[in-house]
Amino acid sequence: MSVKKLLPDTSTIPRTRHNERGVSLVEAIIGLLVLTIVLLAGAQLFRVHVEHLSLVERARRADVQANATMNTLAAYNLSALPDGNPFAGKGANDSIADGEQISLDSNICLAQANCDQLAKSPQSGGTGSNYITLSWNQPTPTGSSIVYYRAWRVATLDGSKGLRRITLVILPAEANKAATDPIEPLALRHTDVVQRQ
Repeated sequence: MSVKKLLPDTSTIPRTRHNERGVSLVEAIIGLLVLTIVLLAGAQLFRVHVEHLSLVERARRADVQANATMNTLAAYNLSALPDGNPFAGKGANDSIADGEQISLDSNICLAQANCDQLAKSPQSGGTGSNYITLSWNQPTPTGSSIVYYRAWRVATLDGSKGLRRITLVILPAEANKAATDPIEPLALRHTDVVQRQ
């Protein structure tokens, strides 16, 4: 028996290889498409998570600023902290609800000094930054950026006792909004204090 008889006759095997030429190219394109979709979905989830963390950190820093500012304002003497209301559309004793948007009256902020700005300034010898307080509408130093607006309303409840109500808001400085536009405060504090003359 010869070897030729043991091997199959290749002339009878159908040749379908020429029909599969583009299959590997299509598989590669589909693979790249799936990989691109997975990477884009992962990047979007990462962006949302990082954005959420930055907003939480921004609110936490505003909360710290609100506590420190409220303590400072409450410690002033009666004569050093005059009555004033920089909140546009709000009366001296109107309450401010959580989540309510506040707009500032820039003229009152200038005239009564019931508002200021907090700017983030890079440290000269490192990678950190410092927060500096600027008067209302004062230009920012080179390399600094406004981060928060602080505004406080002071109303005398009982002049003979020195009883006063202080309401403080910390507003975010948004790139596409002016300080006088309605903005939801990052922090809102109000307290009744007795201040000495």
